[in-house]
Amino acid sequence: MKPNSLRFGFAGLDQPDALRRHRAIAAEAWHIELTTPRTIMESYRVLRVGAAEIGRHRDGLFVLDRIPVLMNQAGLFDRSRPPAPDDYVTTSQIKDFDARLDSTPGFLWMVTDGNDRSTQVNAGRAYARVQLTATAVGIALQPLQQALQEYPEQAKPHAEVRSLLDASQSNLTVQMWARAGFAPPVGPAPRRGVDAQLVQA
Repeated sequence: MKPNSLRFGFAGLDQPDALRRHRAIAAEAWHIELTTPRTIMESYRVLRVGAAEIGRHRDGLFVLDRIPVLMNQAGLFDRSRPPAPDDYVTTSQIKDFDARLDSTPGFLWMVTDGNDRSTQVNAGRAYARVQLTATAVGIALQPLQQALQEYPEQAKPHAEVRSLLDASQSNLTVQMWARAGFAPPVGPAPRRGVDAQLVQA
């Protein structure tokens, strides 16, 4: 395999059947992640709610939406245990993401033959170039990693997305699956400086 060899695909509004399948798989996989206790807790451990937490940690996932921030300030957003599937914090996220998926006009993906470290790095570099090019022309991309994960509860959407992307063979790896469309501009994500990444020998 050549170092930068990968297969790139895209489905848009001219492929309504494929678009429906992409949306349905993404919605199911997101629902599974949010309602599986151990997987939602992985996110909660790095979730920063409100400006103060974001400023203190400058990493992980962050939330600035008014209702979650108010709930957190009032002690009603307990991140020490997973929420129930019918809790507002779960149902509101599912409803919000379903609405976003329903309006998504396109999906793109990258598949490689093999999954060694060089292949992974080259796929990441290729996606970074796609992301930068998309941003330059006003297209927003959002990676969808839920269905690409390999844990038992996710087995059905995992198999479905591999089949949809013609990547069912064991030697093939879906390195990236993302939705593409148009969205309001966002500022840079909070990040720690270089010094915070250095380890003293």
